[in-house]
Amino acid sequence: MKLATWNVALPVAAARRAAARMWTDKIAADILVLTETHDVFEPGLQYSCSSAGGRDESHLSPHHWVTIWSKYRLEELKTSDAKRTAAARAFPEDGLPFLVYGTVLPWIGSKWQGHSSAGGVAFGESLKVQASDWKRLHQEYPDDELFVLGDFNQDLVKPPRYYGSRANRAALIKALDDCGLVAITAGDGDPIRRDSAPCACIDHICTLRNSRWRAGSAERWPNISKPDKSLSDHFGVAVSFT
Repeated sequence: MKLATWNVALPVAAARRAAARMWTDKIAADILVLTETHDVFEPGLQYSCSSAGGRDESHLSPHHWVTIWSKYRLEELKTSDAKRTAAARAFPEDGLPFLVYGTVLPWIGSKWQGHSSAGGVAFGESLKVQASDWKRLHQEYPDDELFVLGDFNQDLVKPPRYYGSRANRAALIKALDDCGLVAITAGDGDPIRRDSAPCACIDHICTLRNSRWRAGSAERWPNISKPDKSLSDHFGVAVSFT
């Protein structure tokens, strides 16, 4: 099974949608969590589940911060932040169900629900809300694997730092650890720092520390030294599990 995530930076233009679709077809993920996406872009998977429509200030746009696309049937689950997150239970025909949680955490300079961006306050408050969801879902479905994917707006590599802050990094590491999660795309597992240094992952794929699934090496696309901003200002990242 392959899981992937990509911030597609609102792909409204037809040429950019076509270029993005070329990559999603090539990556061929079973679960694809798109962030900063739009209803006009479909990556070719049968099922989907989205966060509430619109940017933070509007509920009217076909833009979504998060859409989970899946080749497996999905059962949508409630989250505590309907705008910046989405969650679903996936049902493979030949395997056990599992949980997918898609996220966009506040970036540097981003407010969140009235919290200031200064000093990482918005990031920290949003992270607390999302981490409570991770714990709750794991408690409600204790036999299900849990995967958390999306745009965390924070790198998890050794210096030099790429994006985020030391405080946000520490808060994210602690939140994942408290929830029994690990980021496969952190540290030496970061495919962007490995193949496109000094860039690094800020879009992560996380799994339970005691997962029954074995993760392979993460990959990133496109295969270039830095993001192609005519496509997106983010690399996509994917991990295959056995």
